[in-house]
Amino acid sequence: MNWDEYFFDICKAVAAKSKDVSTHVGCVIVGPNHEIRSTGFNGFPMGVYDGPPELNAFGPDRNDRPEKYVWTEHSERNAIYLAARNGTALEGCTIYLTWMPCADCARAIIQSGIKHVKVLRYHPDDEKTYPLFRFDVTLQMFREAGVECNWMQNLHKDDTL
Repeated sequence: MNWDEYFFDICKAVAAKSKDVSTHVGCVIVGPNHEIRSTGFNGFPMGVYDGPPELNAFGPDRNDRPEKYVWTEHSERNAIYLAARNGTALEGCTIYLTWMPCADCARAIIQSGIKHVKVLRYHPDDEKTYPLFRFDVTLQMFREAGVECNWMQNLHKDDTL
């Protein structure tokens, strides 16, 4: 097993922590010596109710689309925020993801100093299915900021986006 396979396996395990009923996304941020700096999964902010609607006294089910989009934080930002809370530097790190980052997460990745993005799942049709995430903008920002981005099917070919 190579390092990429190892960290993607960890990403999948982290993603399993998500309570999202339709999408489980995991993230692992790794330092230059293959040390894990932070992890994250998609979910509600700490302390915000994310349980079943019948127990939720706050109104409509926050777990359903489109409502869940205003309540849920993405795995990438959760991992970046956790690193910040713990005083962990991310400059020059690699971020492993089970899903292509949206434009909001791309900005956070760039601003945190992460230099390499490795994505397990990305397909150009995702752009049509999830137009709000603006993967086209993600890729453009990464190119302009000098952030290398690979997706799993190309990791062994050394191709970049």
